[in-house]
Amino acid sequence: MYFVSGFKVPVDKSSQKILSYSNVTKLMKLLKQLTIAFAITFSMASFSPVFAAGKIENATNAQVKAAADNALASAEAALAGIKDGSHEEVIMQHLNNAAQETKKIEVGTTLDPKRSKAVANIKVARKAVQDKDNAKATEALTKAVELYKELKNAL
Repeated sequence: MYFVSGFKVPVDKSSQKILSYSNVTKLMKLLKQLTIAFAITFSMASFSPVFAAGKIENATNAQVKAAADNALASAEAALAGIKDGSHEEVIMQHLNNAAQETKKIEVGTTLDPKRSKAVANIKVARKAVQDKDNAKATEALTKAVELYKELKNAL
């Protein structure tokens, strides 16, 4: 018998085995191991490679070439828009299209630095357009167009 809050509570001997100290520690160790296992599993899942939004899985050469052509056309249209004094929204739309099309370009390790540099120049041009710095935007877009042409010729 145990006293709980001043009352006598009959306890069965079998229930005492369940709540014994050694069984509770075993249960806590198991719970700890399960918690660690789930934590490791979910942390590994969070670091797994995530595919870019717009990427074509296992794209054919024709799709990659079309994406390169579209990215080049969008970058050239943005550059022409800056030189002509087009509205900022139109230029930004062309820059966004170029960035989205660049995600679809799957190239090998030799051409990937050029693609990355082109995307970096698109980002610089986007920031320059937002800051109304047309000279910097023109310079960055000129570099991006050159890199897109090199990519297109290498494909």
